[in-house]
Amino acid sequence: MPELPSFQYLVDPDAVREALIPFAGQPVIGLDTETFRDTTSGMNQLSLLQLASPDGRVVVIDALAAGIELARPLIEQASPIKAAHNARFDDGVLRGFGFETSGFVDTLKLSRRTLTLPSHSLASLAAHLFEIPLEKSYQLSDWRRRPLSREQLRYAAIDAVVALRLFLELSERLTSEGRWDAELRRATLRRQPDNSDSDHPGLPARKAGPTLRPLTSDERVVLLRLQQWRQLEASRERLPLYMICHDKTLDHLVIARPRSLDDLASIYGLGPARIARYGLTILACLAGKPCPS
Repeated sequence: MPELPSFQYLVDPDAVREALIPFAGQPVIGLDTETFRDTTSGMNQLSLLQLASPDGRVVVIDALAAGIELARPLIEQASPIKAAHNARFDDGVLRGFGFETSGFVDTLKLSRRTLTLPSHSLASLAAHLFEIPLEKSYQLSDWRRRPLSREQLRYAAIDAVVALRLFLELSERLTSEGRWDAELRRATLRRQPDNSDSDHPGLPARKAGPTLRPLTSDERVVLLRLQQWRQLEASRERLPLYMICHDKTLDHLVIARPRSLDDLASIYGLGPARIARYGLTILACLAGKPCPS
């Protein structure tokens, strides 16, 4: 089997911050996630975030120990491209944790448009193109337990590496055929209009909303209180975080500081249904009172 690059397993936020610096300047990175089912909430929880860069850097971030907040700029900006196999899954996982994802390209779509094979699974493509055998039994292993085995971590790291290599290989083939720009557009995930902001499916979504200034230290304290409430509410209702309130909604709330239900109507992402359901709780959180859930 071809030699694979070594990887860093990161459990400390300071180590994550330092390790992510070189990734920001890359044109493309490979991305993968590992999740587990939380039996209490019934929701998927993030265990690991894996990233691979063309210069050979590979990191496995422990989402339970270090968190992934420091990866937000990479995840939310269009550049670098995030190459992921069956990217809808990883995109959905990260959006469920409150990230406004951008720049995700699905190598599964690229493969299906480029290669004629009986299977386009990552394992099949890794074996066919790179002679890399992927032990997919680890996919069903317990990603909640700690410590994770070295074999689990290596499996996780390899998936991000293979996703990146697959992107680079397919881009080269499609470029030689003169089809790269068109196929890249096809494989790039695009946000559907979010009619949930209007609370009425079928009506136009609200505009992007106001441009918000950076938060003050006092406002960040209030933001944390709102984020904690949102997390509890999302777990109780078994919904992704953004289905409760978007990140931008929370930022707008702590800047505007509405004091009444009528005031909430001017906040980005809050329509009549959300105000009726969460309005009093939001106002209590903003006023420094306990946030009921």
